Formats: sequence, structure tokens, C-alpha cells
Amino acid sequence: MNIKWFSLVLLALALSISALAQSLETTLRGLSVAEAQARVEAAINAQGLKVARTLNLGGQVKNFRADFPDYLLLVLEPEAGVLAAVQENVMTAIILPPTIYVHAARPGVVTVGTFDPDLMFGMLGVKNTKSRLLGAKLKAIIASLGLPRQVAPAMMPDPSSGMMPAMLYKVEGASVEEITLLIESELGNNGLNVLPTVRMGPVAGIQPCKSEWAYQMFTTQPAGGFAAPCRFFVAPMPDGVLVGAIEPMLMGIMPGVAQSQPTMGMLQEARRVMSQIIESVGGQPYRPGQ
Repeated sequence: MNIKWFSLVLLALALSISALAQSLETTLRGLSVAEAQARVEAAINAQGLKVARTLNLGGQVKNFRADFPDYLLLVLEPEAGVLAAVQENVMTAIILPPTIYVHAARPGVVTVGTFDPDLMFGMLGVKNTKSRLLGAKLKAIIASLGLPRQVAPAMMPDPSSGMMPAMLYKVEGASVEEITLLIESELGNNGLNVLPTVRMGPVAGIQPCKSEWAYQMFTTQPAGGFAAPCRFFVAPMPDGVLVGAIEPMLMGIMPGVAQSQPTMGMLQEARRVMSQIIESVGGQPYRPGQ
């Protein structure tokens, strides 16, 4: 498997030379969330894609805080573009399979969005035709529903920080199946709800969610739904497995997040918990080539 290591210097470069965004979204007026969901599903089907599962995040989080808006996550089925992206760079598993979010956080409208494939695939060095076609389909879904709007980062990431899109760890002498089960168990022990494992070729995708984290993040910036549920992955290596997870602090560059002390505190807590979980199953920090 070809694993590429990209610093955020590339991300800063991409953001500085092009009008890219973390999230692409549009709004629908005069519809309920359920009616908007039906339109979104029709648009997805029209592009030859399928919804694998729908997570009623709003219903889940309202059990924790009643003031959370209606919020749905439509996670798509893995297809050729997903498999090709993960093969080209396994770190793309932190945003794949794609999520399309549908929420009523803004009064009078329903917002629909997903990740910006131009930025995300560009940042992660994905160039193959199948994945680029998937990106075009995601953009077409949003455009078919209304005028697309870009949610651009509020600030540039600091290239000197060394922060990467994914936290990477290696577990020597382990199998994908073994470590996947152990991580899922540890996630549950730490109060996270875990969805069924998603297979992307030889890579296992783990999708947990914690109501407290979702409330804080999406109350501050609802467009962060493109990265939900939180994603871990386990990939085979010749002498063990590679375990990765989305870097929570990367969400800090979204509008309004860095200015919210409670949200930044939540992201720091999420990073600590996620790191501890991976380390508890034998993970050691890893950089390709070491």
C-alpha cells in the first residue's frame, strides 16, 4: 500500500493559491429536514452513489442537550473512487467514505454539505481518475440542490507545527481484525457510540461518535459535519498494522472554532482520548519511512 506523508506546508500552499474550502454546502428553503433528506437522497442516487447509513445525530445529541438542531449524517457506500483513494493514500480514510450532512442549524433553511474534494484530495495527494470522478459527483450533488457556497478556513494552519491531517500509529505483529475489535471496545469504554465497521478493500474504517463532542463542535461550526462521524482506520502492513485517526485540532481552522475556548478545549480532549485509545492497543507513533 502506498502511504504518502504530507506536511501542512502543502495545505497552506493550496489555500493560498486557490479559492478552496473545507466544506461545500447549499441551502434549501421551505422544506423540513425530512423533505430535504428525500431530495438529497435522490440527488445522490442520480450520481450513481448510494447511502450506506443515515445517522440521526440531532436525535442522539438532543438526549444530551435539547437545544441541538435537527442534524442528519448520510454516510455513502464505499465505491471505486473511495477504494482508489485509500489505495493511493491511506490517510484519505479519515474523510472516506464521504458524509453528506443535512441540518437545520440556521433558522428558516435546511443546509446540505460535504467536504470540498478539490481541497481534501489535493491536500492528500489523490490524483487518480476514479477518485477525481467521485469528487466531481459530490460537487454535482450539491450543485443540483442549489447554489454552492464554500466554507473556507478562517485562518491558515501553521506549517511549523508539524500537524498532519491524521494521527498515525503502528502496532507490530497485529492483524487488522484484532486491532479493529480492540479499538472498538476501547471506544465504547470511553463513552463513544461505534457504528458498524466499514471495509474499504483491506482497510477497516471505524466510525465512532460522542454526543458531547458533537454538540460543542457543531454548535460552533455546523459545517464541520463533513468530518463526522469521527473516523479511525486500520490498515495492513508487512509486519503489523497502521492505525490512523483524523487529527481533531485540524478542525480549529474552521470559522469561529479557534475563537471558541470551549470548542478548542473539546478538540484537545478528543485528541487526548483518541491517542490514549490507540496507544492502549499497542500503537506507537509512526511516520512513513522510519
